[in-house]
Amino acid sequence: MSNRTLAGAAVALAALAAVPALPFMSKYYLLLAFDALLFGAIAMSLDLLIGYTGLVSFGHAAFFGLGAYATAVCLERKIVSLWICLAAAVVVVGLYALLVSYFATARRGIYFALLTLIFAEVVYTFFRYTQTFGGSDGIQGVPAAELAPGVALDTPLKNYYLVLVFLALAWLTCRTLVGSHFGRVLVAIRENEDRARFLGYNVTRYKMGVCLVSALLTGVAGALYPGRSGFATPDLMLWTVSGEFIIMVMIGGLGTLVGPVIGGVFFVVLQEKVSSYVDWYFIVIGLVLVLIVLFMPKGLLGFRRVQGFAQWRSGQ
Repeated sequence: MSNRTLAGAAVALAALAAVPALPFMSKYYLLLAFDALLFGAIAMSLDLLIGYTGLVSFGHAAFFGLGAYATAVCLERKIVSLWICLAAAVVVVGLYALLVSYFATARRGIYFALLTLIFAEVVYTFFRYTQTFGGSDGIQGVPAAELAPGVALDTPLKNYYLVLVFLALAWLTCRTLVGSHFGRVLVAIRENEDRARFLGYNVTRYKMGVCLVSALLTGVAGALYPGRSGFATPDLMLWTVSGEFIIMVMIGGLGTLVGPVIGGVFFVVLQEKVSSYVDWYFIVIGLVLVLIVLFMPKGLLGFRRVQGFAQWRSGQ
């Protein structure tokens, strides 16, 4: 990782850390900023699969929901330590991710996507109709987690800085991974899986590894969500949520890491602001997404790399 990259990351982190000091940052905007950064981190973790490995997952909502339920169950039972909640989420999501990746990575293309979707729908149905976890209502009104004894994460400001730290650690993890030999093999698999296998790489093992990393990052993000919302419901696992994650990645730019974070922020803010004005907000969002796909197929971050745009900037 170059010094320039680290310097850019440090500047971005400092700018985000200063966001709560802005004069208009009310509780509402802090909660919106929390959602934007959290879903941006999830989109970045999904980019490891879609952008770098060429695997489209329609099941990431299940990882997110399982992480949220792990935390909600712990908090409901008065286990308020954030670290225990995170550990529970890692174990639950990790075991589920190993199961899914074991079967799904044996397939390619649409079959991989369908298997991830099927597994996610099974998990959604289980929580939707199991009264032990609240059924369709889920687990409501959970208390705030504690960073340390007596230090409760009970304000939007505390939760904002928590998710900011998570985003920074997630980016560092993803950046280190894609810059390593492991990451180069993932790109080789994306470009030509048969050739990568011919060169002696255990393709299945590499795909399972990246699925596990992506799932765990998404699961940890889910584990942080009840601290902001106070609940965990089966709706967090809907296939439409997985679709939104994919849209975030596409908006920001495949294979860029930072692009999906931007895409996540853009999508969350756009959805929130448009829905506050019109009931048919999804039509407006759909039109915006169509325009992005048509005129910025490389995403918001990739747009700056288009030759014509570069020439326009230089005045040629």
